[in-house]
Amino acid sequence: MCEYGHIRPRHRAQSFVEVALVLPLLMLAGAGVVQFSLWMHAEGVVTAAVQDGARVASSESGTLDQGTAAAQSLLRDGLGRNAAFVQLAASQDPSTVRFEASGTMPALLPWGPSTTVPLHASASMSKDQFVP
Repeated sequence: MCEYGHIRPRHRAQSFVEVALVLPLLMLAGAGVVQFSLWMHAEGVVTAAVQDGARVASSESGTLDQGTAAAQSLLRDGLGRNAAFVQLAASQDPSTVRFEASGTMPALLPWGPSTTVPLHASASMSKDQFVP
């Protein structure tokens, strides 16, 4: 510092260089945190959708179509337009209902060769049956 409390020009230039080097790294780290948060939310929505679909379909009066409709509704409500990138598959046998969802979500920033983030979840439930 000079005797009048001003920063010397050389120190000011050094500060600009330091900011120019650190700011892009901080922004990249922030974008990474946001992308991770969006992925965790989407993964939670996909997991909840297959679980809810399996729950509805495995109920005593439920059908596979009702379970699929419930799962797709939850996907649309939770993911919005990104729900179109998730495929839902449902199957059943005499005692079990199984739902599986897989797909992708567009990445916030193009991180490399892949600009999507994978999503996957599955759930199985035993059918409710009256046993005397």
